[in-house]
Amino acid sequence: MMNLKRIIWVTVIILLLSLTGFLGGIISGKTIGAGSDVSFSEDSYESLRPLIQSMSLIKNNYVDVEKIKQKDLVYGAIKGMVGELDPYSQFMDPQSYKDMREDTKGSFGGLGIEIAMRKNQLTIISPIDGTPAFRAGLEPGDEIMKIDGESTENITIMDAVHKMRGPKGVKCVLTIRRSREPEWFDVNIIRDIIKVQSIRFDMLEGDIGYIRLTEFMERTGDDFDNALRTLEKQGMKGLILDLRNNPGGLLNMAAEVAEYFVPQGKLIVYTEGRHKSQNIRFFSSSMRPLKNLPLAVLVNRGSASASEIVAGAIQDWGLGVIVGRKTFGKGSVQTIVPLGDGSALRMTTARYLTPKGQMIHGNGITPDLEVDAFRPNEFMLTLSKERYFEEFARFYLKRHPKGEEQEKKEEDVRVSESSWKKLKPKTNDEKLKDAFVTWLKEHHVEVNQVQLNEDLKIILSRIRQEITKKLKGIKASRKIQLESDIQVQRGKDAIKIMLMNGR
Repeated sequence: MMNLKRIIWVTVIILLLSLTGFLGGIISGKTIGAGSDVSFSEDSYESLRPLIQSMSLIKNNYVDVEKIKQKDLVYGAIKGMVGELDPYSQFMDPQSYKDMREDTKGSFGGLGIEIAMRKNQLTIISPIDGTPAFRAGLEPGDEIMKIDGESTENITIMDAVHKMRGPKGVKCVLTIRRSREPEWFDVNIIRDIIKVQSIRFDMLEGDIGYIRLTEFMERTGDDFDNALRTLEKQGMKGLILDLRNNPGGLLNMAAEVAEYFVPQGKLIVYTEGRHKSQNIRFFSSSMRPLKNLPLAVLVNRGSASASEIVAGAIQDWGLGVIVGRKTFGKGSVQTIVPLGDGSALRMTTARYLTPKGQMIHGNGITPDLEVDAFRPNEFMLTLSKERYFEEFARFYLKRHPKGEEQEKKEEDVRVSESSWKKLKPKTNDEKLKDAFVTWLKEHHVEVNQVQLNEDLKIILSRIRQEITKKLKGIKASRKIQLESDIQVQRGKDAIKIMLMNGR
């Protein structure tokens, strides 16, 4: 027993010396105390006996000597230990830790999805806006069953990330299980350099500002301030803050964004952990909150972590209307502890609660106004997948270089109702629909008239987006998309009601 104790004690000392920075662990950009008491009972020594014995047996007997590396054995043991905790705790080898730090700076290679383990299954939290995964139609809640034909059973988050990353232009095949689909299906995605633009903004009809926040990164606070000030100068009367498919990010950036709305001295979020040092309260220090600005916050199943903190604070203090669908429910605190060899331990140490004590983890934020997003039917999915909108836009612009034909100015002419039905010119919608249907038939595309009419408004919007993108650029195109987005429109309606009521 004494020899085993000595071996274990030496091992523990080495581990403790490698935990540089443990007393100042990083919590999404903030520093916290993680506790320093380490004690080992007789039971602890005894429970470690199988680990030491296993390492000794492997080193002395395993047939493939080339695979027996001390560091690999230690890393494997740590991964197995951490893997028993929860889906969000993980051990990161030096390369994985480096990749994680690069991610928060906003530029990396791969597919463009945020993932997590849910019920032991690799699950998409959210595709990142504008990335290959987003364009391929992946959705929050999609389960990744295979990566390039290899099963994801028992895979770790970091292993999954490494498998999905790769050189730009190289294909990755994800096998997806989706709740409303009867069978698994493959999605082919071409890898690209992922450059995450954390914020986009625009002024919508009615002087309603719109800010899309895709992720909370190092520069988010400055970008958000710039967007707000620009919209204020343009005469913004209300604001839509779009946190849909925002998987989270840095806690300090979430608090910085929330401070624009939460008055000084009021609680934004707090954490509860095992130790007092992990019970932290984040109060607003804002000297200039946007008081009385009508606010609608858009959320969905892909809104997680830091985005839930912002939405929860706004909801609890009655500072705006939350619109959309219930959020993901990822409200646990991961403390990142750098280890001595460049690796790191990411460990769940606490959970987030909203100002009024609502546990975010496992519950999510329930909207004040529940609004389903548009779900395309099979015909529209085919049109999008086969890139018919883009092809038709190119064809259309050859015949109409300046864009859509404008209706002729109506003349004040008195005619009978029956004559008017014959003479009445087609609307732009009718002309665009007819031109598109004719083009599809000329290209031998089977037109499902029922499904065409079901999604006609969005189909025409997609065509106009592509035409506008080619004429005026992607920003103008996105503005057209927003005007046909049902959740955005309900947010605008909510702001109009607030304005009418004098807020």
